[in-house]
Amino acid sequence: MTQQLAGKAALVTGGGSGIGRASALALAAEGAVVTVAGRTQESLKETVRRMEAAGGTARCVLADVTREPDVERAVEAAVEGVGRLDITLNNAGYDGEFQYTWEYDAEMLDRMIAVNTRGAFLSMKHELRHMVAQGSGVIVNMASGAGLVGVTGAVIPVDGGYTVP
Repeated sequence: MTQQLAGKAALVTGGGSGIGRASALALAAEGAVVTVAGRTQESLKETVRRMEAAGGTARCVLADVTREPDVERAVEAAVEGVGRLDITLNNAGYDGEFQYTWEYDAEMLDRMIAVNTRGAFLSMKHELRHMVAQGSGVIVNMASGAGLVGVTGAVIPVDGGYTVP
């Protein structure tokens, strides 16, 4: 790798698996000091282990992006090592469980909104405090392609040849 991000501090929420883990590994490979945040200690530690095995500098912090004190702690942990925050990937997300719309309960919807919307807002709120003060920074908010195009099976029309259970 080219070490384009040497000396930069990065924070990845939802960094314990999937796209978050892959992004954290890529950032570390380019020289960033990466903090991964999420709700599962074991998966976060595995991401850190992989980054360190590849020669990167990494740390993890338990954080639920729906809780402001957790988000603030995660941002501060990312700033701690380098004294700044240069790159953030707000990747934590929740899809809910596949069900027909009429079977969803309000609690699942509330959880989706809390993680996907409130989580991104709280993350940016605390990230921007550092980035504005230092005069620079990059924030990437991850979203699903399902927000742009339909996903087969995500909407089940009652009159489209499907049988209502």
